[in-house]
Amino acid sequence: MKDVVANELTDRTEHNNWMYHVTKVVEQQTLTQLEVETKDGPVHRLLTVNGSPLDSAQQQQEMVRQEQLIRDPGQQLAVKKQNDADELRLENFVRLLPNAFLFEYDGWDGPDMRLRFRPKPAFVPPTMESKALQSMAGTMLVSPQQKRLARMNGNLLENVDFGFGILGRIAKGGTFEIERIQVSSSHWKTHLVDIHVNGRMLLFKTISKQQHETRSDFESVSKNLDLVQAEALLKSRAQ
Repeated sequence: MKDVVANELTDRTEHNNWMYHVTKVVEQQTLTQLEVETKDGPVHRLLTVNGSPLDSAQQQQEMVRQEQLIRDPGQQLAVKKQNDADELRLENFVRLLPNAFLFEYDGWDGPDMRLRFRPKPAFVPPTMESKALQSMAGTMLVSPQQKRLARMNGNLLENVDFGFGILGRIAKGGTFEIERIQVSSSHWKTHLVDIHVNGRMLLFKTISKQQHETRSDFESVSKNLDLVQAEALLKSRAQ
């Protein structure tokens, strides 16, 4: 697992950019969009809603949204900050895997080795966000040849309390699944994210993380791609 984590982190430090199709469920609607990564964060263009192409009004709305992003440095900074924060959380999660869990061999799933994981009793979460690792268990698929993470799914065995339950709680029974695919000789990208978690935070505010997203048709793009170039690329590919 230490080798798997080292390879995943090495891949991330190379900062390669990709373009791909995204299909996700948002407020009971299925959206398909074309997304491209840039040096300033990802940008996207909506293509279909519930399988239907955008009408003229929706196309105009997308064009205005993208133009505002390019013209407004504040929006650009917000996009980059959000992306950087997401990337840092994911990197910290991957880095903690060998320390947070105990692993045992559980057979094979096609060419991949299957491992079962459960919380390591001695693990001390370094941050509040990582506290949930103490209650996670599930299975993981690993490519033994390349030592890369192919799939990880699991669930929360117990409630996760923050501040002895005063600050918040994530309810047990929550599930998550992440699937990774090889997109080049040395690069892997996330193909599937499926998360279903419920709970409450300070002042009894109900929280819900329901995410189902797939990514496909990965295509490498320039590392130096900026927002203006990305917008032009998305416009040409969406036509």
